[in-house]
Amino acid sequence: MNTVCARSSRVGNHFCRIQDGISSRLRLAKVGLCLPLSFSSLLGYLLAEPEFSREAILVVAGIFSLASGGATLNSLQEWRLDGQMVRTRNRPLPQGELSGRQAAVQSAVLIAAGLIFLSTLASLWPVVLGIVALLLYNGVYTVLKRRTVFAIFPGAVCGALPPIIGWLAGGGEFLTATAGMLFLLFVLWQIPHFWLVMLRYQQDYSSHDFPSMLNTFSEKRMKRLLVSWVTALGVAMIMISFYSHGSSPLIQGLVVMASFFLVIVFSAQLLVLEQPSYRMLFILFNVIFFFNILLVGSSRVYLSYAWGQ
Repeated sequence: MNTVCARSSRVGNHFCRIQDGISSRLRLAKVGLCLPLSFSSLLGYLLAEPEFSREAILVVAGIFSLASGGATLNSLQEWRLDGQMVRTRNRPLPQGELSGRQAAVQSAVLIAAGLIFLSTLASLWPVVLGIVALLLYNGVYTVLKRRTVFAIFPGAVCGALPPIIGWLAGGGEFLTATAGMLFLLFVLWQIPHFWLVMLRYQQDYSSHDFPSMLNTFSEKRMKRLLVSWVTALGVAMIMISFYSHGSSPLIQGLVVMASFFLVIVFSAQLLVLEQPSYRMLFILFNVIFFFNILLVGSSRVYLSYAWGQ
């Protein structure tokens, strides 16, 4: 009986170690951030070609792998800084859950897989822009963020490229109004996304030796900037619902209502309350943004199918 129990215990510990290892690797790759980026590439693809196909799957798989590889490399580049900040000190590398070598191998495998997926598409543009996004994120943004607050802008451009990659993979033209609106939409999303994180963990960002907008602007001014950017994002979400081919009046109305609700809540929280809930605003901001994206993408597919019948 004791032998069986010991054996069961050893098996249980073995599976626990496997589970912990998988969890560490997923956290290292920042999967929670990479999934929305891969989802955004699907939106771009469906706006150009409203049909779930092999190419759509390859685009999503390619962007997810490439983004996860870049995020893993970023974790390796910043592991010392991560260990100093409350928000990031429990990540796998600062905690010693994984080694630098393991992170480097994971990054190389994921980046290679992402580029291979994208290279199977008919157009060369997805591979080219995938490499550009990787260089912007790991070569420009990650380096500049320790030197200037303006590093957020190349970071935002990088985050806005996945939907453009999806658009081009679906056969969309490079210089079109839809491509421009997609790019603008995701740039406008990236900036408040980062600012909300910064304000929620402002003690972290203001107490360490790297540039922060909190060292330049007061919290009150940052709140006003946030409301302005969120309002601009709301307008962009409404525009993409009206000018993307195939949105129904119902979908357009839902996007308008959701966007107005977002702006009203942000205005009330940031301009009226002394102590806003940045955590709640962060969740609401991302939920409404991707809810609107889901509405526009699904409407495009449904109406295309209905018209085809």
